[in-house]
Order: sequence, then structure tokens, then C-alpha cells
Amino acid sequence: MLVYGKTDIGLQRSSNQDEFRLHSVSEELCYGLVCDGMGGENGGNIASDVASTVISQSLDEHLRPGLTDEDYKNIIVSAVSEGNVAVYDKSLENEQYIGMGTTVVLAVVSGDKAYIAHVGDSRVYLIRDGNIYQLTKDHSVVQTLLEQGKITEEEVDHHPQKNMITRAIGISCFVDIDYIEVSNIANSALLLCSDGLTNTCDDDTIKEIVLTEAPGDICGRLIEQANQNGGLDNITAVVIL
Repeated sequence: MLVYGKTDIGLQRSSNQDEFRLHSVSEELCYGLVCDGMGGENGGNIASDVASTVISQSLDEHLRPGLTDEDYKNIIVSAVSEGNVAVYDKSLENEQYIGMGTTVVLAVVSGDKAYIAHVGDSRVYLIRDGNIYQLTKDHSVVQTLLEQGKITEEEVDHHPQKNMITRAIGISCFVDIDYIEVSNIANSALLLCSDGLTNTCDDDTIKEIVLTEAPGDICGRLIEQANQNGGLDNITAVVIL
């Protein structure tokens, strides 16, 4: 099992508020984590750093091979909850940090199964058998409008509220965490990414890069393509193969 990650400031931002973490616990157990921070004077940088640090430390402490599905769920949801509280507590230390937050997308892979938690609009994709599947559903205004039938797929990309999320880590002391499990992922790739990638590269472009590049080059090539398409935001990608 291989896991790679990379982040880039992009071409339009003055700082990089994305963070990622990855770790191989054993040959058959690893995780990847992406956070996209937001808010205030340096608030986004702090939120994503605090969340990614606290979550990864919790995972490193508790993850080990041979756990049950319920064990993995409890460990993952608990880690993300700890990250949420840590960011929220940090936001209370300085009035400039009030309202800061971050997205979180986390995938733990054990053998041929993935355990995924997410908050916000960072995503996990599964690339398998020449196809790409978005496993997470964005917690965003446009996703809600789309589900309500108030806008079409074609209107999403140009909607004025495209970048507004409806759920984030650190905004309050409690956060609702989406959790899913995906089986039979052997011979597949998982891609975790911030919206700096998905806002500039469509699914087919992402799929082709994942399928054609050498494993260690995938994240760099995705970032390169996003920058070629404008580099409008920070860009982060983590791939697990």
C-alpha cells in the first residue's frame, strides 16, 4: 500500500491555508488527511494546522492492524471530533480567530476497505476499473440547492455562492461528521483533495492523471494541471494506492 501527498499555494493566494497528513501504520494499514482552512487574519492557516495535527496525533495513538469496523469508526469519528474541539477552543483565544474553521476529509485504509469521514467540501474520489466515483457529498450551499432542484448541474460552477460551505470544523463545540465505509477497493486508488483541485479540474481530467502517472508523480501532476487551469486557490492532493 502506497500513500503520497502534496500541497501548493496556487497562483492567486498570498498564503497556503491547506494542510495534509499521511502515515503508513503497516503494509496493510494507512491513512490520508486533507484540511482546507478558512477565516480571519491567518485564521485559516491556524485552523487547518490545529485540526490536522490533533487528528493525526489521535490516529497515530489508536490505529493498529486487526481492528473491527466498529473500532475504526469510533477511532476516526473521535479523532475528527477532537480536532473540532481543538480548533474551536483555539478560536476563543483571540478575537481575530473567531469564526475560523476548516474542512476535513480523512480516509483510513485497512486491507481492501476504506473508512472515510468528512466535513465541508474537500472530497474523496475512488478510481477503479477505469471509472471515477465521488464518495463524499459536499456540505455546501450549491449542493443543497442542487438537491432541492433549485439549480442545475450546469449552474453549479458559476453560482455566486459556489464556495460557501454549510459545515466546518471549529465553528462550534459540536460538529456533524459524515462517515462512510467502502469495501473491495483492492487494485483501486483513493484521492483526497481540497476544492482548489476540483474547482479547476473536472473528474475526467483527474481520472486520467491518476490512471496514467507513476504513483509518486500523481499529486504533483494534479497540482500542475490545476495551476495550468488558473490556480485560483490552494491545491492539495493525497493519493492512496
